[in-house]
Amino acid sequence: MGIQFKDVSFSYKGLKVNYDAIRHINLDIKSKNEFIAIVGQTGSGKSTLVQHMNALLLPSSGNVVVFGQNLPPKKKEKINYLRQKVGLVFQFPEYQLFEETIIKDIMFGPKNFKSTEIDAMEMAKRAAQIVGIDESLYEQSPFRISGGQMRRVAIAGILAMEPEILVLDEPTRGLDPKGRNDLMKIFKELHEKDNKTIILISHDMDLVSEYAKRVIVLDEGELVFDGTKEALFEHPNFDSFHLDLPTPLKILKYLEKEVGIPYLPKYDFDSLLNYLKEVAHE
Repeated sequence: MGIQFKDVSFSYKGLKVNYDAIRHINLDIKSKNEFIAIVGQTGSGKSTLVQHMNALLLPSSGNVVVFGQNLPPKKKEKINYLRQKVGLVFQFPEYQLFEETIIKDIMFGPKNFKSTEIDAMEMAKRAAQIVGIDESLYEQSPFRISGGQMRRVAIAGILAMEPEILVLDEPTRGLDPKGRNDLMKIFKELHEKDNKTIILISHDMDLVSEYAKRVIVLDEGELVFDGTKEALFEHPNFDSFHLDLPTPLKILKYLEKEVGIPYLPKYDFDSLLNYLKEVAHE
């Protein structure tokens, strides 16, 4: 049991007309062992879609079922608990830090969901360890550390609630290459060690190519592709999705055209380098 979208549409209400953000979405996401990238042009409905996954937004029509909970809910039916089951990390999550110390900020989520002080502290320490926040920093202000560390603290605050599904909206945006890679390794480890379902919104097709197993493409609010990354990047109508190819595939296509090296899809730079070494020794 995970998340199901059943003919879901959502409209933002304007002064004169409504804006249809997503339309007739049908989608099934497993609770375990998925690594999904959601891609599409700016304004395609990606953030609107994921905000339905923990009931921050409710459908204008259709139904979302999150771990057995129907949305929209019945009157007086409590749904806040879904924000613990499906943890959503917004863009630039460090802007949401507000406590006086790092450890208090990470503890806020568990305490808000009625964990005891002792349990909340243990959950916060585990989350801090996952993201690489050293114990020596716990009592420091979250506003006196680097931007990369602030983002880790904010993500730890979500992880401390021990969500079953983790949703990430452009989590590496604004980070340098090392910070980007370090953060993605954390998410990859969570996925591989705990079988946690990770849902990643990203414009970075290199990230999508390297980490995602499944890709969902939105275009003007409609779901136009749902399948493996291999099927996406080799799709005969790939250009119609208005996406960029990842850099490894661009390099391979260039080498085939200019040098005659056989095109064999590789989805990350390590695989690309290994392939070129093999070709060089033939």
